[in-house]
Amino acid sequence: MNESIINAEEEVQIKEIIQTMKDFLLRTYSDGNIKRNFHPKMHGCLKGTLVVRADLPEFLRQGLFEVPATYDVWLRFSNAPPKVGSDKGSSGRGLAIKVLDVPGPVLGTDPIGVNCQNFLMTTSPILSAWNIPLYNKAIKAILLGWKQQLAFALNPKHWRSLYLTLKYSKKHDNLLAQTYFSGGAFSLGPGQYVKFQLKPHNPTLGYSLDAKKSDHFLREQLAVDLARAKQGFTLCVQLQENETSEPVENTSVVWKTAAIPVAELNIPMQEFDFAERNDFGESLSFSPWVCMSAHLPVGAINRARKAVYDELSAFRKKMPSV
Repeated sequence: MNESIINAEEEVQIKEIIQTMKDFLLRTYSDGNIKRNFHPKMHGCLKGTLVVRADLPEFLRQGLFEVPATYDVWLRFSNAPPKVGSDKGSSGRGLAIKVLDVPGPVLGTDPIGVNCQNFLMTTSPILSAWNIPLYNKAIKAILLGWKQQLAFALNPKHWRSLYLTLKYSKKHDNLLAQTYFSGGAFSLGPGQYVKFQLKPHNPTLGYSLDAKKSDHFLREQLAVDLARAKQGFTLCVQLQENETSEPVENTSVVWKTAAIPVAELNIPMQEFDFAERNDFGESLSFSPWVCMSAHLPVGAINRARKAVYDELSAFRKKMPSV
Protein backbone atom coordinates (compact mmCIF):
# COMPACT_ATOMS: atom_id res chain seq x y z
CA MET A 1 0.00 0.00 0.00
CA ASN A 2 1.26 3.47 -0.84
CA GLU A 3 0.57 5.41 2.35
CA SER A 4 0.88 8.76 0.55
CA ILE A 5 -2.24 8.11 -1.58
CA ILE A 6 -5.41 9.73 -0.23
CA ASN A 7 -8.95 8.91 -1.26
CA ALA A 8 -11.54 11.38 -2.56
CA GLU A 9 -13.25 11.88 0.81
CA GLU A 10 -9.94 12.50 2.56
CA GLU A 11 -8.95 14.97 -0.14
CA VAL A 12 -12.05 17.10 0.48
CA GLN A 13 -11.37 17.14 4.23
CA ILE A 14 -7.70 17.99 3.75
CA LYS A 15 -8.51 20.89 1.43
CA GLU A 16 -10.81 22.29 4.14
CA ILE A 17 -8.06 21.92 6.75
CA ILE A 18 -5.58 23.78 4.56
CA GLN A 19 -8.02 26.59 3.79
CA THR A 20 -8.89 27.01 7.48
CA MET A 21 -5.20 27.30 8.30
CA LYS A 22 -4.50 29.76 5.50
CA ASP A 23 -7.40 31.97 6.54
CA PHE A 24 -6.16 31.96 10.15
CA LEU A 25 -2.63 32.92 9.09
CA LEU A 26 -3.87 35.79 6.93
CA ARG A 27 -6.00 37.14 9.79
CA THR A 28 -3.31 36.71 12.43
CA TYR A 29 -0.34 38.03 10.43
CA SER A 30 -1.85 40.84 8.40
CA ASP A 31 1.60 42.42 7.99
CA GLY A 32 2.65 39.46 5.82
CA ASN A 33 5.29 38.21 8.28
CA ILE A 34 3.63 34.81 8.60
CA LYS A 35 4.77 32.34 11.22
CA ARG A 36 3.98 28.64 11.46
CA ASN A 37 0.35 27.67 12.02
CA PHE A 38 1.34 25.54 15.00
CA HIS A 39 4.56 25.74 17.00
CA PRO A 40 5.14 29.40 16.04
CA LYS A 41 7.01 30.27 19.25
CA MET A 42 10.59 29.06 18.93
CA HIS A 43 12.63 28.71 22.11
CA GLY A 44 15.87 28.00 20.32
CA CYS A 45 17.53 26.62 17.22
CA LEU A 46 20.45 24.42 18.29
CA LYS A 47 23.29 22.47 16.75
CA GLY A 48 23.81 18.84 17.68
CA THR A 49 24.85 15.40 16.50
CA LEU A 50 22.97 12.12 16.19
CA VAL A 51 25.12 9.06 16.85
CA VAL A 52 23.68 5.75 15.63
CA ARG A 53 24.50 2.88 17.96
CA ALA A 54 26.86 0.13 16.86
CA ASP A 55 25.17 -2.66 18.84
CA LEU A 56 21.77 -2.74 17.17
CA PRO A 57 20.22 -6.12 16.34
CA GLU A 58 19.77 -6.95 12.68
CA PHE A 59 16.02 -6.21 12.61
CA LEU A 60 16.63 -2.60 13.69
CA ARG A 61 19.36 -1.92 11.13
CA GLN A 62 17.12 -0.14 8.66
CA GLY A 63 17.39 3.27 7.00
CA LEU A 64 19.10 5.79 9.25
CA PHE A 65 20.08 3.02 11.66
CA GLU A 66 21.55 0.61 9.09
CA VAL A 67 25.17 1.31 10.01
CA PRO A 68 26.88 3.12 12.92
CA ALA A 69 27.36 6.75 11.92
CA THR A 70 27.39 10.29 13.27
CA TYR A 71 25.19 12.96 11.66
CA ASP A 72 25.01 16.70 12.18
CA VAL A 73 21.55 17.89 13.16
CA TRP A 74 19.56 21.08 13.66
CA LEU A 75 17.06 21.17 16.52
CA ARG A 76 14.12 23.51 17.01
CA PHE A 77 12.34 23.73 20.38
CA SER A 78 8.88 25.32 20.40
CA ASN A 79 5.47 25.80 22.01
CA ALA A 80 2.58 24.08 20.24
CA PRO A 81 -0.31 26.64 20.39
CA PRO A 82 -1.10 28.58 17.21
CA LYS A 83 -0.50 31.98 18.79
CA VAL A 84 2.72 33.10 20.44
CA GLY A 85 2.13 33.45 24.17
CA SER A 86 3.59 32.95 27.61
CA ASP A 87 5.53 29.82 28.54
CA LYS A 88 3.82 29.67 31.94
CA GLY A 89 0.63 27.93 30.89
CA SER A 90 -0.14 24.32 30.12
CA SER A 91 0.79 23.40 26.58
CA GLY A 92 2.42 20.86 24.36
CA ARG A 93 6.09 21.50 23.57
CA GLY A 94 7.81 20.54 20.36
CA LEU A 95 11.24 19.33 19.36
CA ALA A 96 11.81 19.14 15.60
CA ILE A 97 15.00 17.44 14.39
CA LYS A 98 16.62 17.77 11.00
CA VAL A 99 19.29 15.10 10.42
CA LEU A 100 21.65 16.26 7.67
CA ASP A 101 23.37 14.46 4.80
CA VAL A 102 21.64 11.12 5.23
CA PRO A 103 22.17 8.43 2.58
CA GLY A 104 19.53 8.08 -0.13
CA PRO A 105 17.00 7.33 -1.31
CA VAL A 106 14.94 10.00 0.40
CA LEU A 107 11.35 11.20 0.05
CA GLY A 108 10.75 14.92 -0.27
CA THR A 109 13.21 17.72 -0.90
CA ASP A 110 14.37 19.74 2.06
CA PRO A 111 14.91 23.46 1.33
CA ILE A 112 18.17 23.31 3.28
CA GLY A 113 19.67 21.68 0.18
CA VAL A 114 20.91 18.28 1.36
CA ASN A 115 19.34 14.88 1.96
CA CYS A 116 17.54 15.06 5.32
CA GLN A 117 15.63 12.90 7.75
CA ASN A 118 13.14 14.97 9.76
CA PHE A 119 11.65 13.95 13.10
CA LEU A 120 8.74 15.99 14.51
CA MET A 121 8.30 15.26 18.20
CA THR A 122 6.06 16.65 20.93
CA THR A 123 5.55 16.08 24.65
CA SER A 124 2.31 14.19 23.94
CA PRO A 125 2.54 10.45 23.23
CA ILE A 126 -0.56 10.63 21.03
CA LEU A 127 -2.28 12.77 18.42
CA SER A 128 -5.72 13.34 19.91
CA ALA A 129 -7.51 13.82 16.55
CA TRP A 130 -7.09 10.29 15.23
CA ASN A 131 -8.80 10.46 11.86
CA ILE A 132 -9.01 13.06 9.11
CA PRO A 133 -12.66 14.20 9.62
CA LEU A 134 -11.98 14.68 13.35
CA TYR A 135 -8.72 16.45 12.53
CA ASN A 136 -10.68 18.83 10.29
CA LYS A 137 -13.21 19.61 13.03
CA ALA A 138 -10.51 20.04 15.67
CA ILE A 139 -8.55 22.48 13.51
CA LYS A 140 -11.68 24.57 12.97
CA ALA A 141 -12.39 24.56 16.72
CA ILE A 142 -8.85 25.71 17.52
CA LEU A 143 -8.58 28.40 14.85
CA LEU A 144 -12.08 29.77 14.22
CA GLY A 145 -13.04 31.13 17.63
CA TRP A 146 -15.29 30.37 20.57
CA LYS A 147 -18.42 29.45 18.62
CA GLN A 148 -16.61 26.63 16.83
CA GLN A 149 -14.97 25.61 20.10
CA LEU A 150 -18.33 25.45 21.88
CA ALA A 151 -19.90 23.42 19.10
CA PHE A 152 -16.95 21.02 19.16
CA ALA A 153 -17.05 20.66 22.95
CA LEU A 154 -20.81 19.99 23.09
CA ASN A 155 -20.60 17.04 20.72
CA PRO A 156 -20.14 13.80 22.73
CA LYS A 157 -18.24 12.28 19.80
CA HIS A 158 -15.47 14.78 20.48
CA TRP A 159 -15.18 14.31 24.23
CA ARG A 160 -12.43 11.68 24.09
CA SER A 161 -10.33 13.92 21.87
CA LEU A 162 -10.84 16.87 24.23
CA TYR A 163 -9.98 14.74 27.26
CA LEU A 164 -6.74 13.52 25.67
CA THR A 165 -5.76 17.03 24.59
CA LEU A 166 -6.18 18.33 28.15
CA LYS A 167 -4.50 15.27 29.67
CA TYR A 168 -1.27 15.76 27.75
CA SER A 169 -1.17 19.56 27.82
CA LYS A 170 1.02 20.36 30.82
CA LYS A 171 3.22 22.96 32.42
CA HIS A 172 6.93 22.34 31.92
CA ASP A 173 9.91 23.80 33.76
CA ASN A 174 12.69 22.67 31.45
CA LEU A 175 12.66 21.61 27.79
CA LEU A 176 15.73 19.41 28.20
CA ALA A 177 14.06 17.22 30.85
CA GLN A 178 11.03 16.14 28.79
CA THR A 179 10.29 12.96 26.88
CA TYR A 180 9.21 13.66 23.31
CA PHE A 181 7.13 11.42 21.02
CA SER A 182 6.45 11.13 17.29
CA GLY A 183 2.68 10.70 17.79
CA GLY A 184 2.13 8.99 14.46
CA ALA A 185 3.73 5.77 13.24
CA PHE A 186 6.46 5.19 10.66
CA SER A 187 7.92 2.26 8.79
CA LEU A 188 11.24 0.81 9.85
CA GLY A 189 12.16 -0.94 6.66
CA PRO A 190 9.76 -3.44 5.04
CA GLY A 191 7.03 -4.93 7.21
CA GLN A 192 7.88 -3.13 10.47
CA TYR A 193 6.12 -0.13 12.06
CA VAL A 194 7.45 1.98 14.91
CA LYS A 195 6.88 5.13 16.88
CA PHE A 196 9.87 7.26 17.84
CA GLN A 197 10.62 8.49 21.33
CA LEU A 198 13.27 10.81 22.79
CA LYS A 199 14.30 10.21 26.40
CA PRO A 200 16.28 12.98 28.15
CA HIS A 201 19.79 12.36 29.45
CA ASN A 202 19.04 14.66 32.39
CA PRO A 203 15.35 14.17 33.34
CA THR A 204 15.75 15.90 36.73
CA LEU A 205 16.59 19.31 35.23
CA GLY A 206 14.13 21.98 36.33
CA TYR A 207 13.82 25.73 36.64
CA SER A 208 17.03 27.13 38.16
CA LEU A 209 17.02 30.84 37.33
CA ASP A 210 17.31 33.24 40.25
CA ALA A 211 14.22 35.21 39.28
CA LYS A 212 10.49 34.82 38.81
CA LYS A 213 9.53 32.99 35.66
CA SER A 214 9.11 35.38 32.74
CA ASP A 215 6.83 34.77 29.78
CA HIS A 216 9.90 33.46 27.95
CA PHE A 217 11.53 31.48 30.75
CA LEU A 218 11.88 28.27 28.73
CA ARG A 219 14.28 29.97 26.30
CA GLU A 220 16.10 31.66 29.18
CA GLN A 221 16.48 28.36 31.03
CA LEU A 222 17.62 26.60 27.85
CA ALA A 223 20.32 29.23 27.31
CA VAL A 224 21.61 28.87 30.88
CA ASP A 225 21.66 25.06 30.77
CA LEU A 226 23.61 24.99 27.49
CA ALA A 227 26.09 27.53 28.78
CA ARG A 228 26.82 25.24 31.73
CA ALA A 229 27.04 21.74 30.27
CA LYS A 230 26.36 19.53 27.28
CA GLN A 231 22.89 17.99 27.14
CA GLY A 232 21.11 15.33 25.12
CA PHE A 233 18.53 12.65 24.55
CA THR A 234 18.38 8.98 23.61
CA LEU A 235 16.40 8.26 20.45
CA CYS A 236 14.32 5.10 20.83
CA VAL A 237 11.88 3.11 18.74
CA GLN A 238 8.72 1.38 19.92
CA LEU A 239 7.93 -1.59 17.70
CA GLN A 240 4.40 -2.52 16.74
CA GLU A 241 3.91 -6.01 18.16
CA ASN A 242 0.13 -6.22 17.84
CA GLU A 243 -2.14 -4.39 15.39
CA THR A 244 -4.84 -4.00 18.05
CA SER A 245 -2.78 -2.68 20.96
CA GLU A 246 -0.42 -0.68 18.71
CA PRO A 247 -2.68 0.57 15.90
CA VAL A 248 -1.24 2.55 13.02
CA GLU A 249 -4.47 4.29 12.02
CA ASN A 250 -5.65 5.35 15.50
CA THR A 251 -3.09 7.87 16.76
CA SER A 252 -4.97 8.39 20.04
CA VAL A 253 -3.79 5.04 21.45
CA VAL A 254 -0.57 5.07 23.50
CA TRP A 255 1.79 2.32 22.43
CA LYS A 256 3.16 0.52 25.49
CA THR A 257 5.84 -1.61 23.88
CA ALA A 258 9.40 -1.20 25.12
CA ALA A 259 11.39 1.84 24.01
CA ILE A 260 14.53 0.42 22.37
CA PRO A 261 17.53 2.80 22.13
CA VAL A 262 18.87 3.26 18.59
CA ALA A 263 20.88 6.51 18.71
CA GLU A 264 22.15 9.29 20.95
CA LEU A 265 21.20 12.91 20.30
CA ASN A 266 24.04 15.01 21.68
CA ILE A 267 23.72 18.77 22.22
CA PRO A 268 27.04 20.47 22.97
CA MET A 269 27.44 23.61 25.05
CA GLN A 270 26.59 26.56 22.83
CA GLU A 271 25.18 30.04 22.52
CA PHE A 272 22.13 30.15 20.30
CA ASP A 273 20.10 33.25 21.21
CA PHE A 274 21.37 35.72 18.61
CA ALA A 275 19.74 37.30 15.58
CA GLU A 276 21.33 35.25 12.80
CA ARG A 277 20.57 31.91 14.48
CA ASN A 278 17.03 32.95 15.36
CA ASP A 279 16.38 34.02 11.77
CA PHE A 280 17.79 30.72 10.54
CA GLY A 281 15.57 28.78 12.94
CA GLU A 282 12.49 30.63 11.72
CA SER A 283 13.44 29.89 8.12
CA LEU A 284 13.71 26.13 8.66
CA SER A 285 10.77 23.97 7.65
CA PHE A 286 10.01 20.49 8.92
CA SER A 287 7.80 17.73 7.57
CA PRO A 288 7.55 14.04 8.51
CA TRP A 289 7.55 13.39 4.76
CA VAL A 290 11.10 14.69 4.36
CA CYS A 291 12.60 11.34 5.22
CA MET A 292 14.47 8.29 4.09
CA SER A 293 12.34 5.80 2.17
CA ALA A 294 12.87 3.25 4.96
CA HIS A 295 10.98 5.56 7.36
CA LEU A 296 7.79 6.20 5.40
CA PRO A 297 5.08 7.89 7.52
CA VAL A 298 2.00 5.68 7.81
CA GLY A 299 -1.64 6.15 8.80
CA ALA A 300 -4.40 8.58 7.90
CA ILE A 301 -3.14 11.52 9.94
CA ASN A 302 0.29 11.24 8.34
CA ARG A 303 -1.38 11.18 4.92
CA ALA A 304 -3.10 14.44 5.81
CA ARG A 305 0.10 15.94 7.22
CA LYS A 306 1.88 15.50 3.89
CA ALA A 307 -0.44 17.84 2.00
CA VAL A 308 -0.91 20.22 4.94
CA TYR A 309 2.81 20.63 5.71
CA ASP A 310 3.81 21.00 2.07
CA GLU A 311 1.19 23.58 1.16
CA LEU A 312 1.36 25.62 4.38
CA SER A 313 5.16 25.79 4.28
CA ALA A 314 5.07 27.08 0.71
CA PHE A 315 2.28 29.52 1.58
CA ARG A 316 4.21 30.90 4.56
CA LYS A 317 7.38 31.43 2.56
CA LYS A 318 5.80 33.11 -0.47
CA MET A 319 3.83 35.76 1.42
CA PRO A 320 5.68 39.09 1.24
CA SER A 321 6.60 41.01 4.39
CA VAL A 322 5.51 44.64 4.52
